[in-house]
Amino acid sequence: MSTSNWKLYVEDNVLVADFAEGMPSDAEEYRRVNEQFERLATRGEVDAHMSVLNMSASLNSDVFEKAQEAAEVGTEYGITKWAIVSEGIKSLALKGKVEEMGVETMTSDDEAEALDWARN
Repeated sequence: MSTSNWKLYVEDNVLVADFAEGMPSDAEEYRRVNEQFERLATRGEVDAHMSVLNMSASLNSDVFEKAQEAAEVGTEYGITKWAIVSEGIKSLALKGKVEEMGVETMTSDDEAEALDWARN
C-alpha cells in the first residue's frame, strides 16, 4: 500500500516503512500506517523492521505512541530487530521509545547499512 507520503513493503525478511518528505505527523496518518504494518508483519518470513525517516516534520507524541504500538505489535509477530534510518536526532529519539518495548534497535544515516543489519 502506498500513499503520497509513505509506503510499506517487505524486502527479504524486513518490513520496510519509508516515510517521505511532506508526510503528515498526525495520529490518523500513523493509524493507517500501523494497520498496514500489522498486515505485513503477519508474513512468516518477516522478523525485522526498518523505518526510513525522510520527513521534515518533527516527531511528536503521536508519532512516538504509534511507534511503540508498532513495536508491540511487531514483537507479537516475531519482529525482534528495528533499524531506524534518519539524519540527526530523530532516529535517536525514536530508538529510545522502541527499545522500551524490548526490541533490539540500531540507527544509521545509511539505508543500505541498516537494511543489511536488519537482514542478519
